[in-house]
Amino acid sequence: MSGNSAQVTQKSGNATVNFTGSTKVTEVSTAALTDVTPGSCVSIRSAHGSHGGKPITAATVRVSQAVDGKCPTGKESAPDSTTTAPSSPSPTPSPSTPSGKKPDVAGSVASVSGNTINVTSTDANGNPSQTAVAVDDKTKYTKRAPADTQAITQGKCMTAKGTKDSGGALQATTINLRPANNGKCGRD
Repeated sequence: MSGNSAQVTQKSGNATVNFTGSTKVTEVSTAALTDVTPGSCVSIRSAHGSHGGKPITAATVRVSQAVDGKCPTGKESAPDSTTTAPSSPSPTPSPSTPSGKKPDVAGSVASVSGNTINVTSTDANGNPSQTAVAVDDKTKYTKRAPADTQAITQGKCMTAKGTKDSGGALQATTINLRPANNGKCGRD
């Protein structure tokens, strides 16, 4: 880290990511069921074995804020960056969701009752539906929130999107940060 520049390590070697005050920064941090509130957006991956007509039990729940009253839909994937790199000395890039795949359930939280989250989703045709998702003591929670460039610090995992300049540095328009997992930025 130096001023408005971060040196990051990725599989193909070191890279430079430059940012400014106008770079859009978001950060993922640890959360709890108490962070899941009506009106918030969730992206839920189910636990193994909770498919096939059985009620869904959440393995992971990612909470975020609605944008203009709407939740993001579809695949919550890493941005289509020209450079994807962790800002820690780990050699593995970081996806913006643990699996990098489409969530099993995504939408707006209608209610939380005990260990059940009721999620309202809208299909491609605009038809709403509601899904009850159970959580248990094994469910992991994270929250994604806007941050500023002060949040860019050594040891965090970084996914950046932007354009490369003539010197090969990425001029970031968006940066997503998350904590390292046991010092690594690979898939959880």
